[in-house]
Amino acid sequence: MIKTRDLTNLIDYMCENTQSNKIDFNTLLDSLDARGFGPLLIGPSLITILPSGAIPGVPAICALFIFLMCVQILFGRRHPWVPEKVRNFSFERKTFVKNATRIKPYTEFIDRFIYPRMTFLVRGHSKYLVALLSCFLAISIIILGFIPFAAIIPAMGVFLLGLSLMARDGLLFLISLFFVGVSLTLLPYGLSKLIG
Repeated sequence: MIKTRDLTNLIDYMCENTQSNKIDFNTLLDSLDARGFGPLLIGPSLITILPSGAIPGVPAICALFIFLMCVQILFGRRHPWVPEKVRNFSFERKTFVKNATRIKPYTEFIDRFIYPRMTFLVRGHSKYLVALLSCFLAISIIILGFIPFAAIIPAMGVFLLGLSLMARDGLLFLISLFFVGVSLTLLPYGLSKLIG
């Protein structure tokens, strides 16, 4: 069993490679793109899960970012394109770093249980299934964003899908399906709130 520090290292990387007072999605994209598809899902989903996700507009922009990434993966695009308005959307770096520092003991604990296993679920063309599921979850984040804290559920699904790819951990992929199922169950209620 090979233990990793994949999650903690990624969060440290996000903090260290965003030096200005604000973090915009252009900086986030540039810093995570070279690390593969998994981190591109983890970054915006983590922002939604953390208290930074309580900032108005942040969950919806994160979801749009995720959706655009995944659609382009499905169509085989190697380098993701994001509209300028999404690229320029920003939030306080200080808030993100503060929250990232606060959760570091938890990410280090989680890292103890993440390692390559059941890799047949997360290799080869599995990224296309992950992209498809993440598209659905991104839409769910936008719809459930009208219910307090409900957007965290699909964001957790995206987070686990990204982490499963990055760590080659098939068990995380299976756990993420639980959040897909819960999101699907909540969607009708979210739609009624949105329409009503």
